[in-house]
Amino acid sequence: MTLGAVAARVAGVAAVVLASLGGLADQLAAQTPTVTGLSVNSPVDAGLVKNGVSRTDEFWNDETIRVKVAFSASVDVTGTPHVVLGIDSCTDCFAEYASGTGTDTLVFAYEVLHPDTDTTGISMAADALKLNSGTITASSGGIAANLNLGAHAFTDDAARKVNTVEKGPSNSNSSIINILQNDPASGDTYKLGETIWITLQYDGRVGFQGSFGGNQIKVLIKIGDKVRRMDYDSGANSWSGGISGWVFRYAVQANDLDADGYTIEGRAVIGANISHFAARNVGRQAIVNDGDRKVDGSQGP
Repeated sequence: MTLGAVAARVAGVAAVVLASLGGLADQLAAQTPTVTGLSVNSPVDAGLVKNGVSRTDEFWNDETIRVKVAFSASVDVTGTPHVVLGIDSCTDCFAEYASGTGTDTLVFAYEVLHPDTDTTGISMAADALKLNSGTITASSGGIAANLNLGAHAFTDDAARKVNTVEKGPSNSNSSIINILQNDPASGDTYKLGETIWITLQYDGRVGFQGSFGGNQIKVLIKIGDKVRRMDYDSGANSWSGGISGWVFRYAVQANDLDADGYTIEGRAVIGANISHFAARNVGRQAIVNDGDRKVDGSQGP
């Protein structure tokens, strides 16, 4: 076989391979779920009068913003993906995954809390949908979804402003005055399976709102580049010396890593059933990169 013939054969094989790869790429692209729609609920009770103010286009305190994200195919969800909300007064407001796994529409929810404020309306960037260490994959085939909201992103929705001043809590708020922490079992690092415990101390009696119990209430803890949720353990309606103590816990997972120490800051208390009058923001009690409390889930207990 001449050199020219060999070259021609190689070129032919290459063309076939490239065509096959191109077809595979097209097939994978066709199977990748993409965002096809996005909707946000409207403020409830339009025209409601509170403190002499009638509203038609504002979310008020304790109301829920629900975001629905539609995909081109059914998707499965693991973990706690969230949608970052553009609310002027808040840099860490996000709607958490609530429901929809196994369908083509996912629902995310955020509870509006004092002092949330946005006089021009909420916004949502194209990259607002975040996995937050979870997954969103095609129900058929398991291919990771394309999370870009694309043309469905929006800015300053004037029909969805946020105003918690007119329906905010009274001046009798209970503030977080201290955060108690446990120490790692050994050294300065929590290891795999070890439990991080904290106690939020309020300067007043704090209880549940409604009948859902403590399973709805969480504390956000930043471990490295991940935001985890500490579960409520005990303490509701406790009262001693004018102080309430709410206890939360989190068990270290294998992929948790923070060489600088965990962080609890800003509005870290989330959930729809804590007393209206209990502060959600840890304020001056914030814990930022506590070097005595590092986290390394790759180490066994």
